[in-house]
Amino acid sequence: MTPRLAINGGEPLRSRPFPTWPVTTERELELVTNVVASGVWSGNGPMEREFSERFAELCGATRALCVCSGTVALEIALRALGVGPGDEVIVPALTWVATGWAPVQVGATPVFADVSEHDWCLDPDSVYGHITPRTRAIIPVHLYHQIADMDRLLELARDASLFVVEDCAHAVGARWRDRGVGTFGHVGTFSFQQGKGLTAGEGGALVTNDEALAERIHALKDCGRPLSEGQSPGFGGNHRITELQAALLLAGLDRLEDQLATKAANVEALAQELRAVEGIDVLPIKKGVTRQSLYAVGLAYDPSAFGGVPRKPMLRALRAEGIPVDVPYPVVHRSPLWTSGTRFLKWAPGSDPRMRLGLDANCPVAERISGASGLMLFHQVFLGDPSDMSDIAQAFAKVQANTSELRFKSLDQKAREQTREMLRRLGKDM
Repeated sequence: MTPRLAINGGEPLRSRPFPTWPVTTERELELVTNVVASGVWSGNGPMEREFSERFAELCGATRALCVCSGTVALEIALRALGVGPGDEVIVPALTWVATGWAPVQVGATPVFADVSEHDWCLDPDSVYGHITPRTRAIIPVHLYHQIADMDRLLELARDASLFVVEDCAHAVGARWRDRGVGTFGHVGTFSFQQGKGLTAGEGGALVTNDEALAERIHALKDCGRPLSEGQSPGFGGNHRITELQAALLLAGLDRLEDQLATKAANVEALAQELRAVEGIDVLPIKKGVTRQSLYAVGLAYDPSAFGGVPRKPMLRALRAEGIPVDVPYPVVHRSPLWTSGTRFLKWAPGSDPRMRLGLDANCPVAERISGASGLMLFHQVFLGDPSDMSDIAQAFAKVQANTSELRFKSLDQKAREQTREMLRRLGKDM
């Protein structure tokens, strides 16, 4: 007899918690205590300098510059490249809203392109169809546990003389053909927000191999001050991190590679386990990935293999079984965060800000993943062991074996009453 679903009063498949995030050790306490005792708490101190050097080395870049958030990093990258009013910047429809917000902050127009089904990252074919004479830059996002198709995107950028800003917020430490992400384009941006794989609660960084660009970035993030001796390249704001944040980042950096190895092994273990469950798959890792990083793992859900049960009741059932599954971002052009902000934006007289922001964008793959077929598990789940991966797969199998319960629950109240009455007349008990 198939065990009853926990959402319907059965025993949950799993009651013990998955690993939590962030991880804290004595090393964090030691380094933060050293900062407090030193009296050097602001930016540009020894902790930040050490972290910047080590982070640049991790990425394979000549320069890493710390800022207060990944969102600010994207904005500074565009400003440093000279992107501004009248320009268009192509961004993926499936990403966090900050990727689309950064062009707005510099006065440019975000143009939303679709993503690829196999990796949920920016689709080069869609990008090609959105390039116009006003296009100035592309922002590929290495999303969740995937790396964007940089080979084709860089080729498109070269042919059209476009800047490439890599959004690596989810991909700290990832490598493609043994080269660090963030170094393929003109500049790469990272986030150290609390949920990310390397965190200081908040924070971000930019990496580049272009020394002149690094000078402009530094001026923009540090009140116009030069990076090296000499004249400042221009004005800037205060977007620095503190020494306390740098201390936390150094502690996290010490164990990053071990954590990445553990997570990668568990992602592979989960992919193997889920092969026994039809209709749910881990998005496969590209062959060119030589070190995997992740913010989350994307799962492709096929409702037809689960009796046609929509994603929402499936999500509730899995959570009741003790599995912290979630859904991808809303497509940016339909995000409530995004649409509610249009009233604050001022464009040319008579223009429609909804049109200028691409809120009428046609991105069917992103819409489908975001709204119906995409599921995800956050990266801390993969700090566990193979038994945790087995529990996840077993939970999917259990739900799949009980889809009749979920189909009934997914009906609206009127439909449920009608179904109950029909079954009662047939002498069947729900």
